[in-house]
Amino acid sequence: MSFTVETFAAQLARAVDLFRDPARKEDQKRAFRAFVAMLQEQGITVRAVGGHLWVNGAPVDGPQLEPLLRRLELHGVSEMTVPQDAPLDQVFALLRALAEQPGWPEDIEARLRALGVSHVSVSMARLTDPPPEEVPPPATPARPDTLGTRGLLRGNPMGDIASPAAPVAGVAGVHQISPMPESPGSPAPAIPIAPSAPAADLRHPESVPPTMVQDPSPDEGTPTAAPTAGALDLLAVLENEPHGGGAGDTLAALVREAEEAAGAGKIDQVLRIICGIVGVEQRIPEGNPRRTYGIALKRMFTKSTLEALAKLTASPGFQADAVLALKRAGGAGAEVLLDRLVAAPSADERRHVFGALTQIKQGAAQLVHLLGHRQWFVVRNIAELAGELGAEEAVPALAQQLEHKDERVRKAVALALAKIGSRNAAEPLRRALRDSSAGVRLQVALGVGGRRTSALTLLLTGALEVEKEGEVMRELVLALGRIGSPEAVQALIKFVQPTGRLFGRRPTPLRVAAVDALRLAGSPAAVGTLQGLVGDGDREVRAAAQGALAELKKKG
Repeated sequence: MSFTVETFAAQLARAVDLFRDPARKEDQKRAFRAFVAMLQEQGITVRAVGGHLWVNGAPVDGPQLEPLLRRLELHGVSEMTVPQDAPLDQVFALLRALAEQPGWPEDIEARLRALGVSHVSVSMARLTDPPPEEVPPPATPARPDTLGTRGLLRGNPMGDIASPAAPVAGVAGVHQISPMPESPGSPAPAIPIAPSAPAADLRHPESVPPTMVQDPSPDEGTPTAAPTAGALDLLAVLENEPHGGGAGDTLAALVREAEEAAGAGKIDQVLRIICGIVGVEQRIPEGNPRRTYGIALKRMFTKSTLEALAKLTASPGFQADAVLALKRAGGAGAEVLLDRLVAAPSADERRHVFGALTQIKQGAAQLVHLLGHRQWFVVRNIAELAGELGAEEAVPALAQQLEHKDERVRKAVALALAKIGSRNAAEPLRRALRDSSAGVRLQVALGVGGRRTSALTLLLTGALEVEKEGEVMRELVLALGRIGSPEAVQALIKFVQPTGRLFGRRPTPLRVAAVDALRLAGSPAAVGTLQGLVGDGDREVRAAAQGALAELKKKG
């Protein structure tokens, strides 16, 4: 090998950083070719751990690696691997994805998967693991028959849960569940539930959801069947007569069926009954009949049931329906998910819980008290969630955490406040832009965007006057472009000029960034300025303006 891991990592960092600048196409090509040439000798695995980079198992450090570390942290990537034989188009897709702004709910892993990237692997940790010394050693996988309620809440989420035959979506989506023998022996035979019911399939014990309680001894097998014929019949009656005088009796009977299923540890059946009722409820107009549905569902939403449903959010086959049920549970569902977010045993599960919480707006009000948690990584996780939810009510508590001693917390808080972007967030963001860490200031710039944050225009232009770090200045300029308001565009028009009283003489790279920001704004005033810059005396600025106009024309 003719190069060190430091050189390898530095070349990757340079390529990713260049891919963020659309005006530097030739530099991008050269950096990409150089990185690919290194990949011909060996693959690369990069890990982001506690604010540091590890490349191919060795720690690396240096200012030239900061852009790469920041992009990995921004996208929530804990590890990525590019093998020696990775196709060029997949390597290119990875660099482009890292250079782009993150989006929610689709993370970088999902975006690469949608593009058909199969050789390059990315491990997500948007809710990053706690420090290495705080991570407990891996536990011996528990047997399904020894989990009980405690096992359900602390077990391996992916090993204990598997997909059902089909997702639940109202009565039409209620399907039979295959048996689940709890002993290591042969699977128990299927239990027929009705002459017209579909034939039960036999699956391995690991392919069923976890039990909620521990009743049988290790030698006994308790199969998990589909919802009983009674439950299916009751759901069908409810579907056909949602407003009838007997709807209350039907719902009461379904509550009893759900309670029996929960007592037997058959959370999959409980979930199907809940989703069946919710599917019918959604078609009921507001009023007394709908309140009856709400009362029935509230009886089903016991703490143990909600905890079991929260665990199912980590299973692809159950995830959508579990989120639907928890969302219907409202604040109680959000509370259970928040508890699980703090206690979940793996980063992957925390990511699934995070995704579920972003769909439950009632959870925003419950974030505040967790922002004072004693463990730094919990505060960071909750701050990230507050930002994704746009939780205005969390702004005061977030502002208090700008004094946190851990820079990682302050970075997450700054990003969250920028995403919220309200007038109330302006003063805390002003403090964040004065933080001694350039990384914290950078998060403010990265998080701002869209017309809803137009109130921050003056804040950003003021920060540009005093900011000294080139990368932070570049991102502040791009943030003005994403805001795109008339005031933001006017600030960019002044900034893109070679000299000016407000900003002084600007280096070419920052003027090129302003050109890109004008492209992002895309307003008539921005386009007119770009047309004028085609005749600018700086060759790079001219080229950037021409490229920006061509791209705007392409978009129509």
